[in-house]
This record gives sequence, structure tokens and C-alpha cells, in this order.
Amino acid sequence: MIYLDHLEQAKLWLSAAEYVFGLQIETRNKYTVASALAIHAAIKANDSLTTRFLGRVAKRHEDAPALFLELVRKNYLPSEEARHRDTLAEAIREKSAADYHAEFFSKKDAESLIRKIGKFVEMTEKYQKPSR
Repeated sequence: MIYLDHLEQAKLWLSAAEYVFGLQIETRNKYTVASALAIHAAIKANDSLTTRFLGRVAKRHEDAPALFLELVRKNYLPSEEARHRDTLAEAIREKSAADYHAEFFSKKDAESLIRKIGKFVEMTEKYQKPSR
């Protein structure tokens, strides 16, 4: 089931972000790299949901938040989960800056992003139980 592969990859990206964040070295790139890894976790977590319920992923990263809301509109996710769209939208907005080092992320920035994306990944996992 491909959607479970997306979820596993999301969890690995998040674990990598947490690992880099916790490294005992201090460089100006550490938190930017940790943020980029977390952002990829959010994208893969969203891909797991959209693949499972809609049979597709966003063709462009910018389309991912709208596709996530489609899951709520079609009642695949309860309406209270719509709040997670903001986390996904933030991750997408920050993706280029993190991936291409257009800006440096502070420890506080990375910590906040990893925490929010961790909650997003946990939420997506709740809805990944295989159908019977």
C-alpha cells in the first residue's frame, strides 16, 4: 500500500530532523537542515493521506494545503483536523528557503517547526489504518 510507504517516509524524515536538531555541533546550517528535513516530513505525511483517500498527491507543493482541505470537505478527515492545514501551508511556504538556504533558521524556528510537523505526522498516522 503506497500510502503507508509515504507515511513511513514521513516518519523517517521527521526522525532525521530530530536527529540533526539534537546534534552536539553548532553551525549556522544545523537548524536550517533540520527544518528542511521536517518540511519534507510534512509533505510526505500529506501525500500519505491524499494517496489513501483521493488516489493522488499534489502536483505542485503549493497545491498541498488545498488538497488537504479537500480531505476535510469530503469527510475523510473530521472538521477539527482542518487546523493542521496551517502547519502544512507554513511548511510549504518555508520549503524553498530551507532547501536552498535562502535564509537561515534559528534554533527556535526549527524547534517550533519540528514540533508542529510532529503533531501533523501523528495526526496523519491516526487515519492510516488499512481498510478491512
